[in-house]
Amino acid sequence: MKKYQKAIIATATVLTLATTAVGCSSPKADDSNKTTQQTQTDIGKKKVIADIEMTPKNFTYKQDDTFNEKGKELTVIPMHIANKTKSEFGVGAGDFHLETADGKKIDTFGYHDSFGDVIPAGKTLDGNAYFAIPKNGKDYTLVYHPAKAASEQTLKWTIGSPKK
Repeated sequence: MKKYQKAIIATATVLTLATTAVGCSSPKADDSNKTTQQTQTDIGKKKVIADIEMTPKNFTYKQDDTFNEKGKELTVIPMHIANKTKSEFGVGAGDFHLETADGKKIDTFGYHDSFGDVIPAGKTLDGNAYFAIPKNGKDYTLVYHPAKAASEQTLKWTIGSPKK
């Protein structure tokens, strides 16, 4: 009888360990969705034009109770810009715009902490660009194209839809 008890305990232990190992090795659904979203956009990707590095950090909705444009929502894109040249470089949020999937242009929305400055050689600038986008809009492209620049001086990032 003791042999049967030992066999049952050993079998139960093996089954418990196997079940635990299977449960620990299954992938989480949330992790795979985040990876998929990151690979579909250029958020966080550095692009360079004339030794100026520009990186949009994220694309989110901005909560502001004073924003009251009908049918629109306020969004923000924090930018990191590094001047790798030997001279100063002027840049501002107004040098950027959004394009919709159907080609419509959305200019920046003037906001109290929108960025704009002259970046000394070898220095960086972090700031926010704001956009008033249509509610339920999706699939946006962020475009850097200064007003007086040649048409070939353009950078584009596929940024998708803003996150909550």
